[in-house]
Parts: sequence; C-alpha cells; structure tokens
Amino acid sequence: MKSSARYITSAMLALTASLSAMAMPQSRPADETIYIDPLFEYPVAPDSISTLVGKSEYLVTHFWEPMDFKSKRAVDQNALNDAFMVFASPMRWADKSVSMKAVDNLFKKLQKNPVLTMQFTRAAEENLYGPRAIFWSDELYLRFVDNLLAAKKVPATRKERYRRQRQLIANSLEGKQAMPFRYTSPTGNPADYRPDGVITIIEFGDPECDDCRMAKLRMETDVTFTDLVDRGIVNVLFIIPDPDEGWQTQLAGFSPKWHVGASDTVSDIYDMRSTPSIYVIGREGKILAKNIPYRQAMNLAAAAAKADNNSK
Repeated sequence: MKSSARYITSAMLALTASLSAMAMPQSRPADETIYIDPLFEYPVAPDSISTLVGKSEYLVTHFWEPMDFKSKRAVDQNALNDAFMVFASPMRWADKSVSMKAVDNLFKKLQKNPVLTMQFTRAAEENLYGPRAIFWSDELYLRFVDNLLAAKKVPATRKERYRRQRQLIANSLEGKQAMPFRYTSPTGNPADYRPDGVITIIEFGDPECDDCRMAKLRMETDVTFTDLVDRGIVNVLFIIPDPDEGWQTQLAGFSPKWHVGASDTVSDIYDMRSTPSIYVIGREGKILAKNIPYRQAMNLAAAAAKADNNSK
C-alpha cells in the first residue's frame, strides 16, 4: 500500500509540474534546440482538485476549450502533435468514460473542418499508435480513425492508409480470436499457424536485429520458460514478415523446439508496430497481448499456463 501511495503521489507531482510548465510562456533556449510554440496556453487543473484522477479528468475535459476551431486553415502539425500529447497523457489516469466523452466532444468541433480532422488524426497516430507514441491505445486511436473515415469532405485518397491500419488493428485486438496464416519453413515446406489449443508466443521479427536476438537468447535460456516449451505447454513461433532473399540461413541457429519460417502475407493480417512484434495467444486462441516486450510475453505465457493447470 505504501509503495502504491508513493507511486500515485509521484505521478500527481509529475503530471502537475509538467502540465503547469507547458501552460506557461517559455523563453527560447540560447542553443540550437528546436522549440515548438504552443497552439494556445494549455489549461492547468485548479489547486482545489487534489487527486490525480480528478486533475487528469479536468485536463482531459477542458483541454481544447482555448483553441479556435472556427478557422478553416491548417495549424502547425508539430504544434498540434505537442498539444495532443499533453491532452492524451492524463488519459492514463482519467476514467475511461471521461476520456471518451472528451474525444466525442472534440469530434463535434471538427465536424465541418476536414483539414483539422485530418490533422487531428495524424496527431492521434503520432501519440497513440506510432513508434513515438506516449502510450498505445487501440480503442482511442480507432475512434480517430473511424471519425476520419466517416468524414465526407476528406478525400478518399487520404483515407486509404488509415483504412488499412484499421483493418490490421481490428484483426489484432486483444481478446479477439487470433487469425490463422501461412508461412514457409527454412526447408521450403509450407506450414500453417492456426490457434490449436496451445498457449503460443508469436515473434514477428528480423533475426539480425539486436532486440530480436536478445529476445531469442532470453527465451532459449530461461529455465522455467524452456521447460514449458519442452513439455509442449507453450509453443513459440518466430516468423519473418516480408522476407528478403536468403532468409533461410538466418534461421539456422534457432531452437529446434520452435516453429520458424517466413511469410510474405502475414504483415497484411497482423498489426506490427515494432521489431520484434510479439504476440501471446491463449489456449482458446484469443489474443492475450500484443506488441509487448519478450519478458512480459514469457511471464504472461507462464501465468496463462498456470491458470490453465489450476482450472483442470
């Protein structure tokens, strides 16, 4: 309880200090640091609100009130990305319903402004979906994508990449049944992955990337995890998406207990935002987690195996 209280207090102090600093006018640095002028003065939660949740919900609810949505001109995208980052950060502590209501109110202000609708979708992509995101949230990001796709005045050509993103995310939502896919083994034989009643870690990666090599090393040397693999309780797949010529030789050093190969179609099925992109599939074939670190994947697979054993 004490450590939890310390964490919440630290989070409150960090949130209040950072947002207060962002809301105040700042002098430009003397060096060559890139400085982004804020679109407006960011709001700060009043001192009368004492809790982290309360401050977060105030900021999420009132954040866009100072912005002029009547102008049809585009705003500076970098400045909007920065503002969106400040808007989205408190959502980690705000009640989900408050965040969703704030997003819906934002969409109402964007209804007749296709330019800003497009820019806000880019900002949401930067902060909720892309590699520099402050945190990943499929649910929040899909709301921005759906809002864009429903906007009649946004050209169809501008919607294509978001349509593809939406399909990949929809295929890969946590809790959804994992999609089967075909891959080729290093010997050239075709193989299929189908959720088959075994807890499975799927690592989509490049054997030559440092993070992929580290994940391989840790998973192959962890005694507890390898025991689960040896006993057939957990399966591991390492799949190279969109392989280059000669990929077969890169898989020579992998454990014979793993299923390895390459697929030139899987990147059109699964949502992969990092290298490696690691999924954990439960015994019933549902996605337990995705795009997570290897250590978290190993722990989650082990926990799922223990839960399955206890339920027997």
